Amino acid sequence: MRLTVEFGLGVRSVALLVGLVGWMGCGGGGNGGGVQNTPTATLTATAAPTATPTPAECPLPLPFCGGDFPLNTAMTTQYGPAWADVVTKPSDFLPCFGPYALCYYANCPVGSDGKVGACSCFEWFGPNYVLINGILNADTWQETTRQCTADPASCQQTNGAPACRQINSGDFYSNATRVSTFGFYRAAQEPIGATDCTQMPGPYAGCMTAPCAGPTMSNPDGTVDIACECPTYDGPFSVGKDGLTCDTSPTVWSASYNASMPPSNPCDMVGGTCIPDAPPAECGCPLYSSSTTLPPGSGVDCAKVCQEYNSCLKSGTDIQLGYTCDSTLCTSSKHDLIFDACLGLQNCELSEIFKAESAAECSCCASQLCNCEANGATENKIFALDEAQRAAGEMPQCDINGTLCGTAP
Repeated sequence: MRLTVEFGLGVRSVALLVGLVGWMGCGGGGNGGGVQNTPTATLTATAAPTATPTPAECPLPLPFCGGDFPLNTAMTTQYGPAWADVVTKPSDFLPCFGPYALCYYANCPVGSDGKVGACSCFEWFGPNYVLINGILNADTWQETTRQCTADPASCQQTNGAPACRQINSGDFYSNATRVSTFGFYRAAQEPIGATDCTQMPGPYAGCMTAPCAGPTMSNPDGTVDIACECPTYDGPFSVGKDGLTCDTSPTVWSASYNASMPPSNPCDMVGGTCIPDAPPAECGCPLYSSSTTLPPGSGVDCAKVCQEYNSCLKSGTDIQLGYTCDSTLCTSSKHDLIFDACLGLQNCELSEIFKAESAAECSCCASQLCNCEANGATENKIFALDEAQRAAGEMPQCDINGTLCGTAP
């Protein structure tokens, strides 16, 4: 669901949410403010993760049907197919890390056939979430539901679910630049809320795991948009901000359906703890401080943490992406700076880094926790990134806690 903000002449899409009643949904509708009269949903995926083959009469047009994309036509919950974006419980959201499109706030023009919305979504990098019931790729949905049923804990580890890995690697779609998921990016500027449209069922855009491509567009406020194609679904739904109008014909909201009552604090929808590698205003954990330590018994292997930092290089360079991303991701809102510092990190092994930051409940901090040392090229790049933040009126970690200062070339 993407909300209205000024954008050219029209309404700026208010990005999709992963399906939480009004605030977390990218496709299914939620009950906005109250509990539904319908019974609690059960995941058919969890009970029997078998995908229904795409029928001869495919229910959606290109790019979902008519090509080689394996559209997931299974009823992923009792309330509808994957593009209904139905949320039944917090663990339906699988934590990922990497580049993504945020369609939570989007208001989308619909094609003449009424089946696909053209949504303008934010492009961003960092923590994000896939709604397991909204996975549009049948092969990915089968693999993800199998793993998450057999080993639920593995899917609650960042990038532990197959869906996260396949989105990050580009294997989810053959020709999408980004995939739409959910994240708390823009939550400070556009607070997550809920407009209950369950008593006014109608079409809405189910953007969870929708494909996004084409040139990006920079906006005056510094955000960057990317075009996403979201299948529409007709049913009860909730939009992810307060005080909206349900029927915006001929456009539709990116929305979702929540089969249970969501918590009053949106951050609780993803587990109730702070999110590493996100700013505090986006449900993030605090930055490193002199009192931040790994708790006894955390089991974190600092040698492995440093190995993960040191081995992940920016393509064609000696720059170690873990350090440069930490120096910017939690302190900057600048799209180009973040992508310069972080893009590519999503395809590296980061499990011990995530383990350390989760254990210490801090953001962009594992290298400080474990006293990891960057190489010279990386130190020079960090210095330049810090300078760019200062020039933009932002305060890097170096100026906050004296870490990740880099060295001048």
